[in-house]
Amino acid sequence: MLYPRQTELLALLRDAVRRGGAAPNGSELARRMGLANVSAVYAHLRKLEAAGFVALTSGGRGVPLQIELTESGERHGRARPWPRLGKIPAGPITDVAAQADDFVATLPDLVPAMRPGDYLLVVDGESMTGAGLLPGMTLVMRPDVTPTDRDVCSVYVEGEGNTLKHVVEDGSYVVLVARNPEYPDQRVPKSMACVQGVVVAALAVQTFR
Repeated sequence: MLYPRQTELLALLRDAVRRGGAAPNGSELARRMGLANVSAVYAHLRKLEAAGFVALTSGGRGVPLQIELTESGERHGRARPWPRLGKIPAGPITDVAAQADDFVATLPDLVPAMRPGDYLLVVDGESMTGAGLLPGMTLVMRPDVTPTDRDVCSVYVEGEGNTLKHVVEDGSYVVLVARNPEYPDQRVPKSMACVQGVVVAALAVQTFR
């Protein structure tokens, strides 16, 4: 997750590289960002480096810090970041970006728990409404993990297809537990059930206009 100044700095670097030039040095970046102290720029650069968006190389005493935009930094900049406000400010919003707590440009910005290898799944059915998972929601799923009884899992049942359920082991069987009284539990042989992922997060989007 990037804060406003870091997003601004990354945009400056990206624009310079896209125009075919080298990344500006720290002093030039400070001037463009209206910062009196170049050390503030370096602090933001270190944050971008930790996030994998830039690579920094120190040339030693008297040699400016070399700044290189990474592939992740370039890819991050392809999406227009949306300002996210933690609170609605009083009065008119004249500059949303200036009042933003941070910016959202990618899905991991919105769902920090996401990891490489996760995938998205749209809920189709009402078996887990008691867990707050409603039809049409988009779920962030994580494959290749051992589920606990509390996890909501995407399970492929041989001969029936996919379903969302809690998975409880029972000897050579598994019990697929719904969170809706209209859906009875299912007890199936382990050999017929394959957990394809566990729910990490749920996104609900409702359009009003």
